[in-house]
Amino acid sequence: MKKIALLSLIAVFALGAENLLVGAGGGYKKPVTAVIENLKKEGVNVEGAFANIKQITIQAAEGKMAVIVGDEAFLNKSGLEIKGYERLGKGTLALVTPKGKTINDIKDIVKFERIAMPDAKKAIYGIRTTEFLKNSNLEKDVGSKMLAVAGVPQVVAYVLNNEVDAGFINSTEAEAGRGEFGSVIYVDESLYSPVFISAAKLAACDKHADCGKFIDELKTERSKEIFAKFGLK
Repeated sequence: MKKIALLSLIAVFALGAENLLVGAGGGYKKPVTAVIENLKKEGVNVEGAFANIKQITIQAAEGKMAVIVGDEAFLNKSGLEIKGYERLGKGTLALVTPKGKTINDIKDIVKFERIAMPDAKKAIYGIRTTEFLKNSNLEKDVGSKMLAVAGVPQVVAYVLNNEVDAGFINSTEAEAGRGEFGSVIYVDESLYSPVFISAAKLAACDKHADCGKFIDELKTERSKEIFAKFGLK
């Protein structure tokens, strides 16, 4: 799975030599892709690259990426030269279970044997999951049961394939797949750091004629509706 993701990034970067290249954490692939598709219909040459946010920032350091959509707090520490932010909304941490397995209280995860989470060092919601488990005093009960994977899309795959009892993901994926999960429970936001999702303009933005069009598109009502639909507040 990691090899496929890497090959996809390489292919996208080859396209990015001509097209505007927008990167995003994998958990925001669906709404960002929807925005990109609207622009493509209007003749704007734009492509998306999606992986965990750490991988995206590493690729962005090469200077070909014009915009990154992700967690402001993480991007502020990335070492990238960021020219400014366009805030898209606030993300939320959620717990989901496979079809046929339902819970009403998040504390019930202590009964589970295997719980998936995004990478705690490289993924936005892996970092927030770790904070939640520590601040809720659940870490000691479920720490050994946690299965760390690359990012939110991989957690979703494990849950849908019934390979884990539950998984921590973001509100975007939780809302997009609500009908496919047994339970969707939102985590108390006081137990982890806020997740402000923004589009960060990089140095390459000023060099690409279509970058301004992408940023302006994010401000439109149709884009705001897309991000709201996918759980950004």
